Amino acid sequence: MADAVSGLKKGGLTDVTHRASLDRHIKSISRYYMGTLVAIILIALAIYATMQVVLERHSVQQRISFLTSNQFIKFQQLANTARALMRASADNAVPVSMLDRLTSDMNQKIAEVRDASAQLQMLRRQLEEDTAPSELDLRLQGFLDRAEWLGKIDNASRGRRYSFWGPIDFAAASDSFIMRGFQEEIHQSFAKSEASIATAKRISALLILSLVLALFVVGALILLPLLKKLRIEHEKKKAFEQQLSILAHKDSLTGIPNRMSFHQMLQGQIDSGPLNGSPARNNSFALFLLDLDHFKAINDAFGHPAGDSLLIEGAQRISSVIENVGVVARMGGDEFAILAPDITCDAEAKEFALRILGSLSSLFTVEGHTFSMSGSIGGALFPHHASNARDMIRCADLALYAAKSKRNSVTIFDEKMMASRIAESQLRAAVFDAAKNAEFLVYYQPKIDIRSGRHAGFEALVRWRHPELGILPPGRFLHLLDTAPAMTSMTEFVVNQVAQDIRNWRNAGIDSGSVAINMPEAILISEAGYNMLEHAVKRYSLAWSDFAVEITEDVFVNKYMEQILTTVARLRVLGVSIDLDDFGTGFASLTNLRSFPFDDIKIDRSFVSDIGINDKSEQIIKAMIDLVDKLGKKCTVEGVETEEQLRFLQRCGCVIAQGYFFAQPQPFEVVTQRLKCGSLFIDALAPSATSRCDQTMQPSV
Repeated sequence: MADAVSGLKKGGLTDVTHRASLDRHIKSISRYYMGTLVAIILIALAIYATMQVVLERHSVQQRISFLTSNQFIKFQQLANTARALMRASADNAVPVSMLDRLTSDMNQKIAEVRDASAQLQMLRRQLEEDTAPSELDLRLQGFLDRAEWLGKIDNASRGRRYSFWGPIDFAAASDSFIMRGFQEEIHQSFAKSEASIATAKRISALLILSLVLALFVVGALILLPLLKKLRIEHEKKKAFEQQLSILAHKDSLTGIPNRMSFHQMLQGQIDSGPLNGSPARNNSFALFLLDLDHFKAINDAFGHPAGDSLLIEGAQRISSVIENVGVVARMGGDEFAILAPDITCDAEAKEFALRILGSLSSLFTVEGHTFSMSGSIGGALFPHHASNARDMIRCADLALYAAKSKRNSVTIFDEKMMASRIAESQLRAAVFDAAKNAEFLVYYQPKIDIRSGRHAGFEALVRWRHPELGILPPGRFLHLLDTAPAMTSMTEFVVNQVAQDIRNWRNAGIDSGSVAINMPEAILISEAGYNMLEHAVKRYSLAWSDFAVEITEDVFVNKYMEQILTTVARLRVLGVSIDLDDFGTGFASLTNLRSFPFDDIKIDRSFVSDIGINDKSEQIIKAMIDLVDKLGKKCTVEGVETEEQLRFLQRCGCVIAQGYFFAQPQPFEVVTQRLKCGSLFIDALAPSATSRCDQTMQPSV
């Protein structure tokens, strides 16, 4: 019994002990697996934390790479703007508004580059890198300081220093160093970015190996979020690269391809060759260059925001027309380029271009203003007109030049244009020396009081006595004088010659009346116009009232109208008559006529030519003559060529007229003989009276 009890006790004890041992073992295993699990979780959490740090550092490094590349682009834009400002400051033809815009653009670029530098400095501190300024930082800071100083000095100082500095020589040395420094910095930053993403990938692999045992437990909580974050970082890298590519190849205003992208597309189209050996038509295409007509006038009158809106809508309209059949790019300013594949002849090219012009014909509404916009298009065909990109652009540009002379038109290149452009280039080279070589001439066209037939004055018209081509009218060469010095030189010659001729008439006892001189608005903006007349008056002992100054309606859309008004008012107080030329063809309004100090308003010849043909033109002439009379101004009608026109103007109450019916523009000797013969009296109603005088004179061209 005792043994049994003892055995039972012993067995019970053994069972209890076994159960206790089993419990201890289970607890031990539990502690082991729990410890293992905890260790795995702790390792995973440690790796996770490490990954977070690595990825955060990679994100910062990625941001540094993007900012460095963006700062490089901004620096290039700043350098180009600074160079453009230096060149423009030395060119008197460039208006102050453009210089101010360039200065504003340059200051904005400086601020953007400095802001990028500050952000880069902050990001480097986050990476605990050495934040001491590098050689590139110091050079860049020096460049920005000099550029900032350049923006602070006045335009005249920049112009005076240009010949000494040359084109932005003040930064030439650091410019090239900075370019190399940026390239190295970009290369290093992208290398660090690639290294950081590689490190992140290695740590990810380690994490996968470490979490094999706990994959189903912690994978969803740790691995997937990390992989997602890694994918996001990779996508951010791709987005950064794509954004940089867009900055380099897209026009920032209109969103269409820019000049760089266009040149790549053009070269690619030329290099593509016939497809699969098929006929050459597969590689035929047309290149068009388009300029918006009168865009500068609208831009100056209503401001750059309105001009930008016009460019955006214009680009959209062109894109909608050529969608799926071509591509459009903005070359700069208001110039666009269009590539149209599979066009093989002039007729197809012209039809295509006319569709583009048609898209611009509808009215534009911008900021409450409604504009009528048109364009000029020049086109060239590959390979018919040229076989390489440079010559294609040259041919299209020649065609565009011809189209712009007519406005709202399409011109396709031909060989005659090339010959004409060469001849024009030769004229351009020669006309700049015409004043120095005393080749300019002044012709005079009389103004007649059509009530009495008496001589009322002259308009001075410039001619060019070309050594080989003979006497050239202003239409052949005035547009070539496209710089302020050239236009000023020619105008100064005309003023001095007119003053000398007036003095000769006075010495001969001849009353020639006042002589009107066409004065470009660009000269009236500054003191140049006033100084020319003042010098002539003093040198030849003349009265200010011996002169009249003619300006066109374009003055009303000139940004510097106030400066012109100041010069005009100053001349008018001294006795110079101020005449509004070509009235009815430009931008004059009733408000302008009321406020601007004109003495004489000249009705354009385009209305006179329709007398007897177009009743509306006749009514307009009557209304304008009556309006001018009501405003208390004098009225002169240009372009009178027939007796019918003369009679009509007399019935309308016109007082002064000029035109071929009375006399063509003639040189000093001829008009002097006419004045002497006519005793200052021309009977326009009795041509036989003037013909007796004309018999003693040589005909004039």
